[in-house]
Amino acid sequence: MADLGRQLHEYLAQSKAAAATGPSADPAPPAAGGSQEEAGDSGGLRAWLGALNPFPRGTSPGAPLWPWAGEADPWLPGLSRWQRLAGSGLCVLLAALCFGLAALCVPLLLLRARKFALLWSLGSLCALGAAALLRGPARLLREPGRGALLYLGALFGTLYAALGLRSTALTALGAAAQLGA
Repeated sequence: MADLGRQLHEYLAQSKAAAATGPSADPAPPAAGGSQEEAGDSGGLRAWLGALNPFPRGTSPGAPLWPWAGEADPWLPGLSRWQRLAGSGLCVLLAALCFGLAALCVPLLLLRARKFALLWSLGSLCALGAAALLRGPARLLREPGRGALLYLGALFGTLYAALGLRSTALTALGAAAQLGA
């Protein structure tokens, strides 16, 4: 037991010496049972988190790790990635609320078709907004396909028929076009 205590004190002294000399010095050799990777870390975040470490070896905490953080979007110049993530989360919550309320209207679909189509379209619009905030609207609209353009046209047509014209027949037609797209 005394030998184990002595080895622990030696290891801690080597670790403190390596931290005092700076990161450019060679790391201390690992103690019995330890790995070279554990010896290279001087008790910081990497040593505690291990495989759960959000900053892989060789990257700094400021390096972009998320796919939407790689390039700045020209349509959202002043938003940081955390603001974009928070806005996207809010849009996802609003989309879930709209989809949930639309699901409550399903039993009364014949009586409340316009309300169902409106809630479903608003939920779709919020979900598209969440994707646009994460990836950037310019990146999303860079090369839209015919299907995407058809869906957006049907979505905005449904919203116009439900909110602007207040026509149940045109709203149902727009909802059917959304399903077809």
